[in-house]
Amino acid sequence: MSLTDPEEKMSKSASNPKSFIALLDPPEVIKKKIMSAVTDSDSVIRYDEENKPAVSNLMVIYSLCSGESIEEITQNYASYGYGKFKKDLAELVVETLRPIQNKVNELSAPGAIESILMAGAAKAQEAAQPKLRLFQNKLGLFAIQS
Repeated sequence: MSLTDPEEKMSKSASNPKSFIALLDPPEVIKKKIMSAVTDSDSVIRYDEENKPAVSNLMVIYSLCSGESIEEITQNYASYGYGKFKKDLAELVVETLRPIQNKVNELSAPGAIESILMAGAAKAQEAAQPKLRLFQNKLGLFAIQS
């Protein structure tokens, strides 16, 4: 759900860029978006879609990134307020997205794609060579050796 309106879906086409986290958002942007995410006036961290949809949304994001259950998150943050929870969530999201961002940066480097393609072509050529020789022999096409 949206970070600014828990009644709406999180979407990159949303008019407010603070309402969603993009996969390639820089860490500081992710942290800022999560820290400014809508919550409620109550500071109790508990899952309640009906009465606390914003906090429940953040708890789902936390659960998806950490693998922890909603119950575990509720217990772990029982004595904390939204500030610590959001700060920890921001770090968790940043760390979850880091491998994706690193891979995109790696593939965006000059020559990276070409290097992958050339390595693939060399591997394909090596794999095809025995079949090609067999085909040439069957047709009577022999390589001239010098």
